[in-house]
Amino acid sequence: MATGIVRGGLKDIRTLKYTNASAVAQGDVVVVNGQVLIATNAYAANAEGIYVFRARVEFPKEASLAIAPGEKCYWVAGAGNVNKTSAGNTAIGVCVENALTTDTVVLVELSENRV
Repeated sequence: MATGIVRGGLKDIRTLKYTNASAVAQGDVVVVNGQVLIATNAYAANAEGIYVFRARVEFPKEASLAIAPGEKCYWVAGAGNVNKTSAGNTAIGVCVENALTTDTVVLVELSENRV
């Protein structure tokens, strides 16, 4: 499973409690009700855990893709990475540091999708 690494200070991180049907490892990315969540620890299947829904998170990036600060980013569940294509993917936030085509990760300000 693809993972996200939470970066930044604790004061900027927002979490929620969630019970996932499958076991997860720390950092695993889970999409729940159109939201991308990051597991804060390893949790067994059907065990309540704490998941990050807002923070600066380092995600794997689609190969050979440049993402500039301020560009919208999307989670591609099937590929387990981030790109800039909205169609069929889940919005996760905006890029906060330049990610070059040679970079394998991108730093995103993960934020909840507002209705």
